[in-house]
Amino acid sequence: MRRSIRLLIIPILTILMMACGRNATEIAGKIEGGGNRIYALERLDVNRTVLVDSIQTDKSGDFDLKLRQEEPALFILKNEDGNIINLLMSPGEQVRIDATWDNFASGYSLEGSEESEKIRLLVEHMSRTRNDLDSLLSLVDAIDDPEDPRMDLIKNAYASTIIKQKRFTIRFIVENISSLSSIYALYQKYDSQNPVLGESSDLQYFKSVSDSLEVRYPDIALVQSLKADIAQKEGEINTAFKVEKLLEQADEEITGLLDLKIPDLNGDSITLSSLEGDVILVYFWASENPASVESLLRMRSTYQKYHDQGFEIYAISLDNERRRWVQSVDYNEFDWINVSELTYPDSRANLFYNVTSLPSNYLINREGDIIAKNLYGKTLETWLDNLL
Repeated sequence: MRRSIRLLIIPILTILMMACGRNATEIAGKIEGGGNRIYALERLDVNRTVLVDSIQTDKSGDFDLKLRQEEPALFILKNEDGNIINLLMSPGEQVRIDATWDNFASGYSLEGSEESEKIRLLVEHMSRTRNDLDSLLSLVDAIDDPEDPRMDLIKNAYASTIIKQKRFTIRFIVENISSLSSIYALYQKYDSQNPVLGESSDLQYFKSVSDSLEVRYPDIALVQSLKADIAQKEGEINTAFKVEKLLEQADEEITGLLDLKIPDLNGDSITLSSLEGDVILVYFWASENPASVESLLRMRSTYQKYHDQGFEIYAISLDNERRRWVQSVDYNEFDWINVSELTYPDSRANLFYNVTSLPSNYLINREGDIIAKNLYGKTLETWLDNLL
């Protein structure tokens, strides 16, 4: 009897071990110059990351990690400096990564994961695009005269680089419509603020990828996250369309400056029109939105550089709690004009300027005309050099 039970148990254990083996993903490799360091492995959904495990390299930079994985998923391997390697692994894959500490994010090679290799190619192409854009902005910084004929050539080259990147991304998506790597392509950005596929018309590519992947991967978390994000984007677009219709039906024609009158920290109402004659950046943010707070922190150096030349920031906080708003302004030392209606989501300013995401900003010239939207960093400074 015991022998019979043993004979039954052995096949069951064998099946279980085989199943576990199929779900065991292995990541191994070597990071030159990155020995005796800890690296974080995080799972990446569409809009958030979750820590999965950590990797400790030996003194030579070698590492080996096994993890149980139930479905294909995006991962990021992050070093202590915040640089990342993107991976798209399926259960049972054995992935080999070779990288260097100094060129961790872009100078790596891998094998054992076809989808991860596709993402590496996407990262490599975007890295070249960013380098080209930075080089063009450096040329702009070196030209003192905004009327210099070379400026037009540089602007055309900049626009051409943007167009080439977008065409590359769309072509990749079309050619890999049934691959999970197409999700990564959908969300690539030139920088932290500017996505490659950021126009409302680009939603068609998100839907096409979602429809294709739902057939092949109907239940995995990554595809479900994509579907949820598409639904949110559709809601934002519909809201923006309704606002546009309301403005079209307004009794008075709205041209030039959309004036606002909002209380500041002291309760004194500051009108936007009172700043006419300055170059104004109307900046929408919220104290509970980390991305917009971080963006404003980076804006301080630009403000200090151009404020005395006639540049002003009119920062509108989409908050509804005064204490949290005031604490954020004081703690982060935001020295420009800070105002808030404290009525969010029922904000008149938000409605007037059709704000659908944070942070958002509008650049207004000395004549009171809105001339650009969502400018940051070197791009904003280039505009200010030409306007001040």
